[in-house]
Amino acid sequence: MNRTRRAFTLIELLVVLGIIAVLLGLLLPAVQKVREAASRLKCLNNLKQLGLALHNYHDTQHSFPPGLISEETNVSDAEATGFTLLLPFLEQQNLRNLYHFEDPWFQPSNFQVVGIPVKLFFCPSNRDSGSIDLAPVAAQWSTSLPPLAASCDYAFCKGANGALVRDANRTPGQVRGVFAVAPPGPSGGVRLTDIADGTSSTFALGEATGGNSFYLVRDLNDPTQAVVYSLTGLPTPIDQAWGAAGAGDPSHPFYGSVFGVTAQYCLLPEPRDEPMNRRPATPTVASGDPRGDNRLGSMHPGGCNFLFCDGSVHFIPQAIEAAVYRALSTYAGGEVVAGVDY
Repeated sequence: MNRTRRAFTLIELLVVLGIIAVLLGLLLPAVQKVREAASRLKCLNNLKQLGLALHNYHDTQHSFPPGLISEETNVSDAEATGFTLLLPFLEQQNLRNLYHFEDPWFQPSNFQVVGIPVKLFFCPSNRDSGSIDLAPVAAQWSTSLPPLAASCDYAFCKGANGALVRDANRTPGQVRGVFAVAPPGPSGGVRLTDIADGTSSTFALGEATGGNSFYLVRDLNDPTQAVVYSLTGLPTPIDQAWGAAGAGDPSHPFYGSVFGVTAQYCLLPEPRDEPMNRRPATPTVASGDPRGDNRLGSMHPGGCNFLFCDGSVHFIPQAIEAAVYRALSTYAGGEVVAGVDY
């Protein structure tokens, strides 16, 4: 006996599709939350690996590396970064073999190596790779530069003062971070015994998201506006590189650097705080006047991951009190830090 199978009516089909759409709408945020949790965990692990490298470097050289190495007083032409010095301690033997440590990053002998991305230097919540195109800059300044500089999403904490000068004595001791500019030499960095505020209460590195349109470069004269890049006539995302050690100047504030600060001036009554996740993002300029230095920011909701000088890694909320944030960025400020929600 043949029976006729009843098909779905249009109304029933629309109801089913509606239910599926609602379920997908409920499921998508959960999937995104799980994915972000995994990315944040990978980012924490990246910083832990950088912490191990810093301590291994310290065991060998008896100090942390400087953030930038500059033979000239003009640090716009700095020769190397602290990330370069850490390569041998990050299981990057191939890069170490390619890099000519006796030459500045902008010499032809290092053109190839500074353009090679290192996965450890990227926060997975932001990107897996990336680089800065230096060809337009080289053409503008009529100079020779590597075609590409591989990017980086982490920055050395320079403290609570944005003045980018080689002479550390020009920055008050109570606002200095663990990393600064130093001339070439076997030492030049801060020792663990110098960290009077305690290694568990002092930032070493933090996140500095680059190459993302969420963080455009800001105008130094107007913190609310993005600066227009002179070569394109458009705003541009801030970015920095692990190997390119230079910085801009107040007339060309288009890039970040391997440094991050929590304030531009720090000294009261107006410290010129540099809030976490600030938008537009502050560029880095080589100047004795602390008008610009790279900010600390991430793509994680509500805060950033930070590596502390004892090797621990913590997620610091964006809503942290400004005075506490500044205190965590200095190593000999004498502040009492309390009430931080790690």
